[in-house]
Amino acid sequence: MNNFKNQLFYKYALVVFLIIAFFEGILIFGLKKSFDTHLKDKLAIIASEITPNNFNKQKLLQIQHHHKVFPLFVQIVKTDNFNNIKEGFSTNQINTPIKKEKVLTYTIIKKPYIIRISTLYSTNDDKIEIIKIISLIASFIIYLISLFIGWKFIETISKEIELTFKKLKNFNSNVSHELKTPLAIIKSKIEVALMNKEKDCDKLLKDILEEIEYINDITEKLLFLTKSYNNKNFSPIDLEELIFEIYEKYEGKIEFEFYFGEDDYIILGDKTLLKIAIGNIIENSIKYGATKIEITLQKQKSRIILSLKDNGIGIPKEKLPFIFDEFYRVDESHSKNIKGFGLGLSIVKNILNLHKAKVEVKSKGGVEFIIEFPAHKE
Repeated sequence: MNNFKNQLFYKYALVVFLIIAFFEGILIFGLKKSFDTHLKDKLAIIASEITPNNFNKQKLLQIQHHHKVFPLFVQIVKTDNFNNIKEGFSTNQINTPIKKEKVLTYTIIKKPYIIRISTLYSTNDDKIEIIKIISLIASFIIYLISLFIGWKFIETISKEIELTFKKLKNFNSNVSHELKTPLAIIKSKIEVALMNKEKDCDKLLKDILEEIEYINDITEKLLFLTKSYNNKNFSPIDLEELIFEIYEKYEGKIEFEFYFGEDDYIILGDKTLLKIAIGNIIENSIKYGATKIEITLQKQKSRIILSLKDNGIGIPKEKLPFIFDEFYRVDESHSKNIKGFGLGLSIVKNILNLHKAKVEVKSKGGVEFIIEFPAHKE
């Protein structure tokens, strides 16, 4: 997993570097173009402001300081021949004691004068260099921040992937155990029956049927988690009536106590799915030793609160945050005679999420599920 994480980070770092370098290049190129255009605009404005008749050194200095163009060269030529003169911008190179310099010249005709305004391209280079340095520093800081955020993100994703692999590993272990045990029982009973040539097959068939039902239950739960449901076909449901329907199914397996008020407990939902969810909670209580379950219904403004509290063995506090995870079992030991696949409460959570219901679990002298449904407004 560490190798995977490091490789992912190196690739991420390279991609971020290339993206930042690409945009840095575009920025510098854009700045150069923008500065060049701005410089040309300044030369054109300066040319329009010059009056050849009374132009002097003092006015040249004023123009330089006003437009901030240094150095600035102005050439004014009086002539009668304008045939070979082209107005506009031109560039050429000159040799200086330090290096070759590129000169930008703007030519305009104001008869009988030809005016040429010139400056060095390096006028912009100094400004561009400063911005380039600032931009590189900013890009480097952004790159470091991106690497830090990326590392944290990749670390989080890696942990989630690692946790998923762990869940899958546990799932494979649970699958092999949960399916192997009933299949082994079926196989052994059939073998014993064949060896002893039993004529009374009622008990044998009953035992085999029980194990097949358990396998079928596992299969149905796995299939449920792969299906997608929506709330398009939701209809108004009376939670009080729904609970009494569920009670009829489990009344012989656990004792019930009901605490309902006189309000209407109407929600929008899918009756079949809600029966599965509430039924799974009750079955979970029975599985972990509960003999009694208290069911309470309350209405608080726009919420309907359903509470199911049992007197079972409870859930350790440190395990409460994980009980809705797929394939998670509070008792991970297979030594106890508690059948389970770690899917029941995960199905409960999926159904409640579909109904936009909030669920809270408390464990003190048993387990209490507190579910808040949005009340249906007629």
